[in-house]
Amino acid sequence: MGGDVLSVLTAAVRTRRCCAIRYRDQTQARVIEPHAIYEDAIGEIIADCYQTAGYSSASREPPFWRPFRIRKINAAALLRKTFVPRHQEGFSPLRVRYRHGLLCIVSETSAPFARPVIPKAELVGPSLPPKPVRR
Repeated sequence: MGGDVLSVLTAAVRTRRCCAIRYRDQTQARVIEPHAIYEDAIGEIIADCYQTAGYSSASREPPFWRPFRIRKINAAALLRKTFVPRHQEGFSPLRVRYRHGLLCIVSETSAPFARPVIPKAELVGPSLPPKPVRR
């Protein structure tokens, strides 16, 4: 593992490739699918990832969603394995936390750093109920 952690994770998001990381002072590796990198309210850079394999300090069996603080990742390496954005598992590019400070996010297209288009109606409240079906 090696290289600049933020650069590796950004490349992983752009190309939808899995990463192996070492978090904190742990020697065990984790395999993640990074979906979004953003700056939180206090200015810390966070990566929202789907962990698919490896160590868990909470002894949870992967897969599960997990935010990682970039400053606490000691090493990161791109893997050859690619992934598809995990919408079925709860990923949404429309989350409130991504509206400010978004650095990069996976997209359905291959365009790098694609930002979600947020419709005005979703900014002011819940969506309207569906129209009834006329027969």
